[in-house]
Amino acid sequence: MTYWYAAQGVVRTFDASIDEGILWTCPRRPGETTSEDRTNILKMVEGDIVFYHSKSYLRAVSVVTASWRDAPRPSSHRPGRDGEEDDGWLVKVQPLETGLKLFYKNVAQLIKCGSPGPFNAVGAPRQKFLSRLNDVDGNKLLRRLGLEYVDEGLYGRPFTEWLGDNTDGLSISTIRNEQSALRRRLLKGRAVAPCSLCQAELPARLLVAGHIKPRASCSEQERKDYRAAMLICSLGCDVIFEWGYIVVSTDGRMEPGIPAETLPLEAAVAELSGQRCTAHDEVTAPRFESHRQLRIG
Repeated sequence: MTYWYAAQGVVRTFDASIDEGILWTCPRRPGETTSEDRTNILKMVEGDIVFYHSKSYLRAVSVVTASWRDAPRPSSHRPGRDGEEDDGWLVKVQPLETGLKLFYKNVAQLIKCGSPGPFNAVGAPRQKFLSRLNDVDGNKLLRRLGLEYVDEGLYGRPFTEWLGDNTDGLSISTIRNEQSALRRRLLKGRAVAPCSLCQAELPARLLVAGHIKPRASCSEQERKDYRAAMLICSLGCDVIFEWGYIVVSTDGRMEPGIPAETLPLEAAVAELSGQRCTAHDEVTAPRFESHRQLRIG
């Protein structure tokens, strides 16, 4: 796992990168040497952490979900310079935290300044698209932003776990202060309750308060609204929905989302398909549609 610092001076490009869950760049104009800060995108792999700098502030953090592929310039990005081609490289990411505003001088106090990093020797931002940070600096930034390593997590949830050489792994997540409150509100004191997808009656300890619209895309107010979440079991439904293998249609019935890669997964999706999601109603319908669009749209 590697830490990266992405500088996006144009707010429009930064906003598009977060909204679309992408990082994109292209080679220099024909005949020009493409600098390392652009070709660094070819070194990014799933699980890497990306810090975003735009207009003097560190504004977001994301995790890489898919390595680079050839891709044309996104329509949301500004046109290239004269003679610059529109064929480039695209990496998929998932935002972990947005709406941050850490001034660059505060960032410079935390990390090592000077080449080859994102700041020069006196702590001013350099005009570099993508810089690599060492593990110490990456951890310092995470702690400063309220993101931290924890010792345990829910296995199988997307992009929260990676394993190293040891038998124990580390997960990275924000401290979800609202999770316990949402879960209590949804359980309503019950020791046993049904999963909103498979309808299996299960002990409360096997049910989580899963956000319908991906939490990273929710506003602060949406995260606090208990109607933004549903009780969903950790026997498989939580993971299948979170990844987007199953989505909920406008009539409240579940249907396949992204293609299942194996027969057992395909069977699990087929078992849910056609059933009604009990959490779907006129209030939650827009959130289910947002989930569908963000996962397969």
